[in-house]
Amino acid sequence: MDETLIDFKQLTLQETVEFMAGLDEKPFRARQARAWIFERGVSDFSAMSDLSKDFRHKLAQSARITQIKERARQVSADGTVKFLFELDDGHAIESVLIPDEKRRTLCVSTQVGCKLGCAFCLTGAGGFIRDLGAAEIIDQVIQARRLSPEGRVTNVVLMGMGEPLENYDNVLRALRVMTDEDFTIVGARRITLSTAGMANNIERLGREFPRVKLAVSLNACDDELRERLMPITRKYPLKRLIQALRAFPLPRGRRITLEYVMLAGVNDSMEDARKLIKIAKEFPSKINLIPYNAVPGAPFKRPAREVVEKFRKTVADAGLTAFIRDSRGADIMAACGQLHESQAGGVSAGV
Repeated sequence: MDETLIDFKQLTLQETVEFMAGLDEKPFRARQARAWIFERGVSDFSAMSDLSKDFRHKLAQSARITQIKERARQVSADGTVKFLFELDDGHAIESVLIPDEKRRTLCVSTQVGCKLGCAFCLTGAGGFIRDLGAAEIIDQVIQARRLSPEGRVTNVVLMGMGEPLENYDNVLRALRVMTDEDFTIVGARRITLSTAGMANNIERLGREFPRVKLAVSLNACDDELRERLMPITRKYPLKRLIQALRAFPLPRGRRITLEYVMLAGVNDSMEDARKLIKIAKEFPSKINLIPYNAVPGAPFKRPAREVVEKFRKTVADAGLTAFIRDSRGADIMAACGQLHESQAGGVSAGV
């Protein structure tokens, strides 16, 4: 792959128009070419049959079209589909398609590996390899749509491998391309970005692209415990994170989702529930309680169901909206916290 060529798949409409102008082509050519890429899923300029051969050759000389390749697929008993996608450099990422009544939600990765090293998550166990480019993020949606039996993805959650706000520039570009005016891949209101709590980039996202839904992986409500579970707390303690969440611009009626992975005997007490209530009342919020999904080598256990139910009721009785989110695809290691790619870029240990 020639890295010196412009990656066509990560250009916005306006950037594509400007690119065409540089080739002495009219603006309508931008929509023609983008239709082939975003509607028909082609990865080769030569396949754009309604463009002249000379124009296709001109495009091929100055641009490329990133396309990730399906290496493997697993289907859960609950219908969840896990894709293992190979990148151009041989590394791999995992994406998870979750069917639910009328929705088809794709869990998208933003990095190969992860830097954050959260104690309960498998993704960072093999370390961090690299950020994904915007085109690689976008193409997960395009390929999942192409490979899905129903041919559609209705919602996107940036909750796969990696911390989206660590890869801020590529994620922002991917969001802008996916929601662009001519070929909207997924509407902004159907995209959720989940972060471990990078307060500085939460604030930046609020300034630059507040249209997406924001979710925060909280998991503990005091700095001492949260730092043990999530080392990012050393850089962004809870006071700093809460400050960023209070300032995040929310449209009327929208709330920030607090994700809370429940670990038996660690963060599931009634005292923990009371601390969670206090934080959740600092800004408009709703709470997803996620019973822990086991990962190899981690010393945690899932709380008993009655403990989870009691915790939820305590939070709800305080006037907050709280759900128990039973993760999908656990039988194929496709549930929350189970995504992973080996350092060698080989077969995944499970999503």
